[in-house]
Amino acid sequence: MNKLLTLSSEPFLLFEREGVSYYRAPNLLVPHGFSTRLGGISAKQYLKSLNLAYGRGDDASVVEENQRRFFHAVFDCDDLSCAARREQIHSADIEYVSRGGIYPPGDGFYTDTPGVILTVKIADCVPILLFDPKKKLIAALHAGWRGTVSGIARKGVEALCAMGADPADIQVAVGTSIRPCCYEVREDFYTAVKDSCGETFAARFVTLRDKEANTFSADVVGMNLAILKEAGVKKENISVSPLCTACHGDLFFSHRASGGQRGTMMAAIMLN
Repeated sequence: MNKLLTLSSEPFLLFEREGVSYYRAPNLLVPHGFSTRLGGISAKQYLKSLNLAYGRGDDASVVEENQRRFFHAVFDCDDLSCAARREQIHSADIEYVSRGGIYPPGDGFYTDTPGVILTVKIADCVPILLFDPKKKLIAALHAGWRGTVSGIARKGVEALCAMGADPADIQVAVGTSIRPCCYEVREDFYTAVKDSCGETFAARFVTLRDKEANTFSADVVGMNLAILKEAGVKKENISVSPLCTACHGDLFFSHRASGGQRGTMMAAIMLN
């Protein structure tokens, strides 16, 4: 049985099942979860304990047991073959899937097939889950800053709309990621955002942090919220985790805070 913990982050709620702690968004009325770093069997200090990705230092068997535990906690599913997974490449490439499996590299999935778990991995980047309750459609997106400025959030909305959705009906949950308090960038980042999205957009979401050092603070969550609203998603249909991965190392893995020595979390959603 899933248990609601007292520690929560409104509007998201923190649940625990058999030691696995994960967040849910109140507006997504389908099974879904945003993992924390708690509840797995990863033994190395920097991976403790729920590392959900290959290539970080765990044996494959450890990663797969961690994935099984997460899927069991969230979806009551012990079969990894039900989950659509892929290597992520910081793109805006998303793919329709009708079954689980390992897919070619990209950064998102969408489906209308019940029982298929859509997954994305994160460790500072922005996880975005979408659900259309009328047309019964879902999507999972991995929005790194490159994918963000390439419009992955917009492409996710457009993909569901191509299957009959109205953007005004789509419910969106934006999970925990690195926030401007900890996301320090250089002028080349500002320039890259300006070149992709225009100077007004860049000035709005990449703000001066230290004039002497010429550093900036990047708000990638804010970028995605603006893109989602431009795509027709209603503000009241979007829930956002206020937590920062880099600020809360006890709960989350953060690539920046750890200097790259870290595990990986996962966001996942399924139609039932």
